[in-house]
Parts: sequence; C-alpha cells; structure tokens
Amino acid sequence: MIYCDGKGKAYSDADRRIALCLARAAAMDADTPDGRYDIEDGLYVNVMTYSPRSAEGATFETHRKWADLQYILSGSESMGVPDAANAREVEPYDEGRDIAISSAPLALLPMRERGWALFLPGEGHAPSISDGKCGSVKKAVFKLRI
Repeated sequence: MIYCDGKGKAYSDADRRIALCLARAAAMDADTPDGRYDIEDGLYVNVMTYSPRSAEGATFETHRKWADLQYILSGSESMGVPDAANAREVEPYDEGRDIAISSAPLALLPMRERGWALFLPGEGHAPSISDGKCGSVKKAVFKLRI
C-alpha cells in the first residue's frame, strides 16, 4: 500500500501508470460525471459519488489481478486497512469480478480531498467508510491490471 495525503508528489515518477493516474485525477473535480472511463489497455477509472458507510461490521476487499488507486475528488472518508492475520472470508474470490470479501479488525486512515491510496493485488482495503465529517464523497478509483 502507498498512502498520500495529497500534499506529496514523490510518487509521480515511481511508475508511468501511477503518474498517468495522478495526472488524470488532477484534471478531475466534483463536477466530473460519474461513470467508467477507459484510459489505455489495462487501465481505467470509475468515478463515483456516494454516501460513506458505517465502520461497524465493515468488510474489506482484496483483488488478485488489479491494483486500486483510490483518489478523493471531493469530501472525505476513512479507508480501512485490515488486520490480515485475523481475517475471515465472507465471500469467496469471484474471478469474473476479481474480488474476495473478508472481515477483520480495521485500522482507519483519513482520506481527504486530493488524497489517495494505492492497493496492490493481495492488499486488503475497506473503502468508503464514514469519517463522521462528510455526507457525500466523490471518488475516482483507478484500476491498473498487474
């Protein structure tokens, strides 16, 4: 996992596709229409608006083929990072959707406007958890095939 509060630019040169995601995200804002946008082979972004969920009973997701770069366009939320040693499978891996759902105690990271987190395959994450401060979040989730 790579976590950035939105102030650092250190990761822009780490990988061409990370740099491309961050450049695309910088050009988006709260008025960017929701939907899927294909960028190149093996790279697309889903833009979504939603109300964050409660942390109570929250599950986390894990992928095998795709990395997620989750970028907050407006609003704020918490991102859950699971205690993988104590994880319990809730829904088995679905190859077509590239997702498994599990449950475990979560540490919560603050996700503020223009902040982002990159989760590689196998790294669990529980997005869209309410931080108690914001009723609506606009997020861009970049999907990078690994």
